[in-house]
Amino acid sequence: MSDVVKSKEGTIALAGAGAVMLLVGTLHLVAPQMMMNAPAIELTTINHLHLIRAALGGAFIGIAALFLLGLIWERMRAFALVSIVVLFSGFAFGRLVSTALDGLPAGMFLGILAFELIFAALAVAALRTEQQH
Repeated sequence: MSDVVKSKEGTIALAGAGAVMLLVGTLHLVAPQMMMNAPAIELTTINHLHLIRAALGGAFIGIAALFLLGLIWERMRAFALVSIVVLFSGFAFGRLVSTALDGLPAGMFLGILAFELIFAALAVAALRTEQQH
């Protein structure tokens, strides 16, 4: 019998963040220019494509695997939830610093910020609930 109590918040955070990172990573891997169109970044060399496919595509797919492993492998669950808190809080912090220093970004980026904060908050709530049991 398992001794890990799985909270609804944790399951939503791991599945949601895992799915989002898998989708975004896959899109950066297979269609890097399409993903760079929204921020108006033009990829003009092989090196640009290589950087986006590796640094965003490959990294985000690896991060998605970590989150999804936490969903299915109980021994990884707490680590994966902490990883969501650290990563998504870091993304959100960077966006907030950029907003303070550079001004308000496009609405799409504010929506992404909201999702980052929601996933981080869900993971924090899950860690509190799951560690109490």
